[in-house]
Amino acid sequence: MKMTDETSATLLAPCGMNCTVCYARLKKKKPCQGCRGQDDSKPEHCRQCKIKACALGQGFDFCYSCPTFPCATLKRLDKSYRQRYQVSLIENALRLRTVGAERYLSEEREKWTCPECGGIISLHDRICSECGKTG
Repeated sequence: MKMTDETSATLLAPCGMNCTVCYARLKKKKPCQGCRGQDDSKPEHCRQCKIKACALGQGFDFCYSCPTFPCATLKRLDKSYRQRYQVSLIENALRLRTVGAERYLSEEREKWTCPECGGIISLHDRICSECGKTG
């Protein structure tokens, strides 16, 4: 899958995850449509996400809008992402809030585009979806 300039804000999860660079979205067969997309192609843990259910249940597009941001559940997920993938979902959410979706997505495209082929580098395994090189 190639990185495009038309990445939609609907691929931004309430927690701050950029679904464009998620391994489930980058699968060749039946790619996931992101946190806000249909459930049929999502991994089970995404379909049952408590963070998404909480944010949307309260009428928030993003967790940063909640008065309890960052909550204990988001802090646990953030800790896991920092340890496993060297990415902070809380920092992502704060950046998104600060600069807005358009600029944030532009920064993310620059960060996760393979310099070799223009494919998308997966946040989870750092492998390009097109050429297979590690980023």
